[in-house]
Amino acid sequence: MNRHTFVPRKKDTVFKAGMAATGPTAFAPAPEVGAGSSVYQTVSRQLSGRATSINHNGRYSPAFDNSDEDAGSDKADDDAVSEKAEVSKAECWAMLGDVQDFQDQNEKDNLGARKLGVTWKDLSVYGVSADVAVHDNFFSQFDVVSKMKASRRKAGMKTIIENSYGCVKPGEMLLVLGRPGAGCTTLLNLLANRRAGFSKVEGDVMFGTLTSEEAEQYRGQIVMNTEEEIFFPTLTVGQTMDFASRLKVPFHLPSNQSSPEEYRTQFKNFLLRSMGISHTANTKVGDQYVRGVSGGERKRVSIIETLATRGSVMSWDQSTRGLDASTALEYTRCIRALTDVVGLASVVSLYQAGNAIYELFDKVLLLDEGKQIFYGPLKDAKPYMESLGFICTDGGNVADFLTGVTVPTERQVLPEKEASFPRTAVAIRETFEQSSIYAAMQTDSQYPDSEEAHKNTDAFQQVIQYEKHKSLSKSSPFTTSFMTQVKACVTRQYQMIWGDKATFAIKQGSTLVQALIVGSLFYNAPNTSSGLFIKSGALFFSLLFHSLLAMSEVTDSFTGRPVLAKHKAFAYHHPAAWCLAQIAADIPILVFQVSIFAVVLYFMVHLTFTAGAFFTYWLIVFMTTMAMTALFRAIGAAFPNFDAASKASGTIINALITYQGYLLRKGENFFGAFPCLVFPASVPLPPPPTPHTTSFLKAVLT
Repeated sequence: MNRHTFVPRKKDTVFKAGMAATGPTAFAPAPEVGAGSSVYQTVSRQLSGRATSINHNGRYSPAFDNSDEDAGSDKADDDAVSEKAEVSKAECWAMLGDVQDFQDQNEKDNLGARKLGVTWKDLSVYGVSADVAVHDNFFSQFDVVSKMKASRRKAGMKTIIENSYGCVKPGEMLLVLGRPGAGCTTLLNLLANRRAGFSKVEGDVMFGTLTSEEAEQYRGQIVMNTEEEIFFPTLTVGQTMDFASRLKVPFHLPSNQSSPEEYRTQFKNFLLRSMGISHTANTKVGDQYVRGVSGGERKRVSIIETLATRGSVMSWDQSTRGLDASTALEYTRCIRALTDVVGLASVVSLYQAGNAIYELFDKVLLLDEGKQIFYGPLKDAKPYMESLGFICTDGGNVADFLTGVTVPTERQVLPEKEASFPRTAVAIRETFEQSSIYAAMQTDSQYPDSEEAHKNTDAFQQVIQYEKHKSLSKSSPFTTSFMTQVKACVTRQYQMIWGDKATFAIKQGSTLVQALIVGSLFYNAPNTSSGLFIKSGALFFSLLFHSLLAMSEVTDSFTGRPVLAKHKAFAYHHPAAWCLAQIAADIPILVFQVSIFAVVLYFMVHLTFTAGAFFTYWLIVFMTTMAMTALFRAIGAAFPNFDAASKASGTIINALITYQGYLLRKGENFFGAFPCLVFPASVPLPPPPTPHTTSFLKAVLT
């Protein structure tokens, strides 16, 4: 065999255990393998920094420098290369060799496969109908009687998914098609074991041999990439992936890895290179307010963050939105390669999929108004729909053709079938249920009872337990220890602050300015009874100012809540780890904030010039600031939306200002402040409260 080997100019470090190589790799659509393409592939791989070898089928794989090897060794390498090239439909993906190296290392370490699969049967999903969730008019909102009657009745239910069924075995990819509102996202949510938000779910969903309840502890392996890109915008792409990869480092490392940091670094590099965004590592992720990477690059960050979970069942909801055609094809090839080599079960929903993307799947499922009108092998979808009378033009997009079948204004029908073709979703489904494809696909529902499923599930559970940190319980869904989670979250908190340096500087600068202003208002208060009220006002403002600054935590809690929910679903860290990390990160910042405020205000007001009095003042202000920060975070976490939380926080801060002890003294109630409004003239007023001075005031005022 003629072997063409090119030696790269810079030797790459192949990440056999974590699927990464540190050298750069081109991220460009490769042409279909065939006549005339081998030269293009060879040059492309050479320019990207990875040597290639073209085998007799025109496929390529990483080359080996065999200058010192004999012909027999060269032939053995050729056979190995040829074998690797046959392992996936996505043989044109540039990093297929890295994925195969990862799998080879797992086999060398005698680790079981992480194969699971998902099977569902008679799946129906219901939600509250939008018609009953909206009031008729303005006045109906105040009709208490009607509301009480409506509360006794069950809310109107809408069927989102009706009697869906199917099976995605390890190593298979399912394409879910349907126009918007057909129920594709809902189906993917259920296949990712996300049931929150639905009124009622009927039917069975099995992950291997695990029920949906049993699979809860493996939520980090059953993941979903949603349509939205949810990130902290002030973090860079590299920092975002540092966090994700750090929390998925296994406790027992592969035999070719010397340290967790080496594993994490190489794993992160592989993920960045797999989507061609290594050049964005030092660029902020950004959002609609913070300048960062482009929309397509942000979508790719979302994809690799999901891949960082190293899940076994992955659902992808419109993951090509915002990507150009070539990038979307490369993304699909990446998922295809991981599915084939590692044994993932991949469920992908797409609105627009070109034929090159469509042909990478194994099965297709078509939804219309929540009804499953087709489920079967990819090769049978187009011929079956054409047999019903629907027309697919020559060279047309097959995925668009299948989706167009559900749209009366778009589908085309043969003239001789105009009178007999099924017109509605119900009619198409009834016709399909009488076909041979439907009968053949019913056998998929028996997969959870098969010996293969039991073996895969047992091996999956053993591997997951083997990778967990020894301090975690058997039912824990996480991989790393709780302390590692807290450390990662603390690091991320400081990275977020550093990424938004302007806001931090403005906050600390305004603290200093406010201290100077208030200090000038209460400047050099006398140590007499006339200065008592002045100094009390300075102390009151010291507590009030930092409490008002802490109110911003309500807004921050709602900004970070979607990211927290996503990372909880990915089993990156426990929510408590983030809460503790926020407190730990607050301490040095609040120490600095309170110190610059206290040093200026305390001595300008001319409070007691003793160390004990000053540090008593500093400690009380600091503790109050920490307590108020925690209070407003608790309010943000307790309420379902920002509107309710903002009302509660405003009410609470008003109550605290009133009852803090400056406006109303100890022993005086709210109504005592307005005696003329509460007590008639004929009723004697209660006696005024006796003066009360706390130990704190004695320490700083005298």
